[in-house]
Amino acid sequence: MLIALGREPDEMETTIIPTPTPSLERLDKVFEPDNPMHIVLSPSPNLRDRWLDLEDALWKSQSYPITELLAVRGRLAELLPISDAFRGYYPSAGRDNSSLSIADQFFYDVRSITEEQRNEISNNFGTEGLVVLMICLALYDGAFRIISVLDH
Repeated sequence: MLIALGREPDEMETTIIPTPTPSLERLDKVFEPDNPMHIVLSPSPNLRDRWLDLEDALWKSQSYPITELLAVRGRLAELLPISDAFRGYYPSAGRDNSSLSIADQFFYDVRSITEEQRNEISNNFGTEGLVVLMICLALYDGAFRIISVLDH
């Protein structure tokens, strides 16, 4: 994710990016039982609840438009061979826009996200908006790759 933000490995020691802080307590949260990650991670309730808590925090963020984040998630679901049962949970991405273009780039080559694109997002939504978008990309790109490998 830091590479997508334009940070190279030799710069990462001094790079501090604010991200959601998980609770240290056991969460025992109630989430939608048809959420694909709920199903995939249920064998490990603590991991499942922390994942779903992070996912929930993403949707509560006001830093980047939720409709755009949902479209990014939908695009990533389209790009990987996840089961139809899960695909139905993640609606189609819809129309093309800059967020979907960045999702395509992230999927194929994290380094292809340009400084110009990062600056445009930062100018429109601030650095926190850029970080929220990158968290969304990393979260769902990774999750959908796991789901496709596990063949759920």
